[in-house]
Amino acid sequence: MSSRRIARELAVILMPQLPKDKKKLEKVELDKLVGKAVQMLTDHAKQCLSEANAFVVKAQQSLTEQIIEHPDNVRQVHDLKPIVIKSDQLKEHLDLLDRALHLTSEALDVPQMSVETKDTEFLHLLVGTYLDHQKEIDEFINGVKDKWRVERMVSIDRDIIRLACAEAFYLPEIPINVCISEAVELSHRFADDKAAKFINGILSDLGRQAKEFRDTGEIPSVGASNDDASVSR
Repeated sequence: MSSRRIARELAVILMPQLPKDKKKLEKVELDKLVGKAVQMLTDHAKQCLSEANAFVVKAQQSLTEQIIEHPDNVRQVHDLKPIVIKSDQLKEHLDLLDRALHLTSEALDVPQMSVETKDTEFLHLLVGTYLDHQKEIDEFINGVKDKWRVERMVSIDRDIIRLACAEAFYLPEIPINVCISEAVELSHRFADDKAAKFINGILSDLGRQAKEFRDTGEIPSVGASNDDASVSR
């Protein structure tokens, strides 16, 4: 996992805790907030490992019960014979193990994130850029053709989109397509496939505005907002 992707993930976690202006950010000390975010990730990793273990135990118990309760083994528990397992039963066991592996893989990302947070330069830049331009960013989002209202979005979707806008509009050294693809990756990690499609659609429109802004240096005109629009996920 790249250091910038780690910074983006931490920024998403930090968003609800950020002050409303950049000056106050220096007082609360971003590094302390980062430490809290890493602790949250560590707790999440422990939870993932605990749930993974539960899935493995469940698979083991289910398989053992099937072996013991099989007609060939009912009266000879001390000398159990191999049994034939139906494909649907095998699939149930494999599904449990697959879920356990997925949770374990997710947990293993945390140590790397903890180590690499020592280099927080991009994290500071990303969060600071958002705080410098948050009003304009929300105006951009409210002005896309689909008329999605920022205040009615699911909070995690809103934070991912806001950070992506900060990159796309105000960090020209980062390609716009990278800003969008990284935001979609964040949605896969923090939300679900439906959210990823929603975020991708919003950012596709915003990407065109960002290109115009980068090319001209002028804020692109946005459509009239629709106060009756709402988000259903």
